[in-house]
Parts: sequence; C-alpha cells; structure tokens
Amino acid sequence: MGNLWCQEAYCAVDDKPILLDPGESLGEVEILRLVTVQRTAAVYEAQRARQPLLLKVAHDGMQERLKREAAFLLELRRRKVHHPALPILLPAYDQADLASYPYGKAVLRGQTFYYTVLDNLPGETLRDFLQRNPQPWYRHAAWLILAVSDAVALMHSAQRLHLCLSPECILVRNDMQGIPRPLLVDLGTVTRPEDFERNWERSFVPPAYLAPELLSETGSRFGAFTDVYGLGLLFYEMLAGHPAYDARLRSEAEVYQEILNQTPPTLERADLRNLPQIAEKAISRDYRIRSQNIIALAKEIQANLPSVPREKQPRRVNWRTVAVVLSAAMAITLLLVLALSLTASLG
Repeated sequence: MGNLWCQEAYCAVDDKPILLDPGESLGEVEILRLVTVQRTAAVYEAQRARQPLLLKVAHDGMQERLKREAAFLLELRRRKVHHPALPILLPAYDQADLASYPYGKAVLRGQTFYYTVLDNLPGETLRDFLQRNPQPWYRHAAWLILAVSDAVALMHSAQRLHLCLSPECILVRNDMQGIPRPLLVDLGTVTRPEDFERNWERSFVPPAYLAPELLSETGSRFGAFTDVYGLGLLFYEMLAGHPAYDARLRSEAEVYQEILNQTPPTLERADLRNLPQIAEKAISRDYRIRSQNIIALAKEIQANLPSVPREKQPRRVNWRTVAVVLSAAMAITLLLVLALSLTASLG
C-alpha cells in the first residue's frame, strides 16, 4: 500500500490518495491490478472467491460521494433497469444482501476504506485509449459519445446530474467487431439539483473538464446543459486529437482563466460535415447556446451517421448437447472397435 505522487501542477502533494498494491485484500476482495485513479476514487481489477470484479475504493474525504453512487446503482437494480454503459452493483460482501450492503468498509493497516464492488468488465480508461489512438475513427468517437449520452440521460431521468465527465470516468473495451464500447464507471457528483450546494465540490473534476458555468462567482447556473458540455468536450477531444484545454504543467488558475476567456480552436475536419460544429456548439461558454438536454445532443449526432451497431454476443455453448454428442461418439467408436475385433477373430 502506498501513496500516489501527483503528476499535475494543480494537484497538492498533501492530498495524494493512498493506493493498494496487487495481492493486498480489502476483507475478502483481493486486489489484482490498478485500473485508474480518479479524483474521488481508485478502480481496481479484483477477485472474490475467484470471481473477477471491479473494486472501487473511495479516497479519504470522498466516502459520501461513493455512497450516493452506490445508492443510485442500487435504485437501478431495484427497478430492474440495466444499461450496458452503466456498472452493475454487487453486494459489498460475499453472500450478503445487496440492499443491506450496497457499499462496504474494511480496515487495512489501521485505515478504514469505503468501497463498492462492481461486475467485472475488462477494459481501459478512455484516457489510456486516447493516448494510444488520440484521434479515433469519427464513427467510433460518435458511437462512444452516444452510448455515454444514453447512460447520462438515464441519470437525468432519475433527477441525477453527473457534472464531472472526463476521460478518466469511462472504461472502454472493443467488442467482437472491433467497436469500442464504453462503461461509465464513475457517476460524478450523482446529485439531485436541489442538493447541489451540499454535494458539489470543484475538486471532483480535472480542471480542464470543468464547465465554465461552474466557475462563475455565483456558481448557481448548472443543469443538464452542464453535462452536455462535458460530453461535448469528450467529442471535441476525439475529433481534434487533443483536449480542448491543455492542463499539462499549468496551474489550476491558469486553466480556469482559459476556460472562462478563450474559445478552443475551430476543428479542422474538412472530411466531416456537421459533427465538428455539433461538438463546438456543445462546448460553448454560453450555456444557452448549447443543446439544453442530452437527448437533443444525441439526436443531432445521430442525424449525421449510421446507428450504433448492436453488439454481437458470443455463442453460448450448450454443454448438455456437447455431452450427448460426445457420449454418442464414444458409443459409436466402441461399437466399431468391437466389430473390428470380432471380424479379426473370425478371420
């Protein structure tokens, strides 16, 4: 178990989170590898009784945000609502009741950790995905945004706002057709609008991904259009091949001033129609210019490309049928052997 040394100019060394090492355990859950470190939690590949899992461990001071996320995912399970771009919450303890234990607590080396257990979905963060391929094929970029938009729209329908979208929030895997499929592994502030003042913290969001209305002096303007901005930033970044705002080796204050006063460069994509303009509109500093809700943004994008292909599922092996076929084959082989032996003896 060790500390993560900050690699950003705006990250205070005193606030570095404690990370767990492969082989360490929180209760009955064994850490296999670190997947990503977010502003509020760390996500690990893990296992419990040899079952592969994702383990999300809250940083110190971020426990309440983790509890809100767990409560919302539990609400979805109760309503039997499943979305392929949202994680599936599992009981925090083996053979425990999910409703009673949507999150867990464990003490390791004298420190108490709060965590949630999620169904495993292999993948890498969108940040890592873009480091390898900064400018993915425009259809893959748009399909990723549409899938995440649909998940965020589901949050909005339940009166929850995200407000913290960034490439670290999303895991990406390639399906059987090579199409990237996202999982929104971090639900952000996951707050009701009326609870914003109590639940919101600027530190939840990497500075380059903070919406300008959340930087205003009053801080009172926020809503679905704020998540439209977050999705627009991700779409812009994939179409441009670089983030709209560069936070490398710059102070937090410098990044915020750029967000408030400068417009990102126009997307130079002569090969595309309408999609660059949609991304640029979504990240307008004036929230009134953007689409006012996620569904409107998704419809604008959908109108300019084919529908997202349905994911092909691998064929399930019917082991009963396999057993019957193998048994029949063994019986036929045995009969042939006996017949050949009888023929040889008679000869």
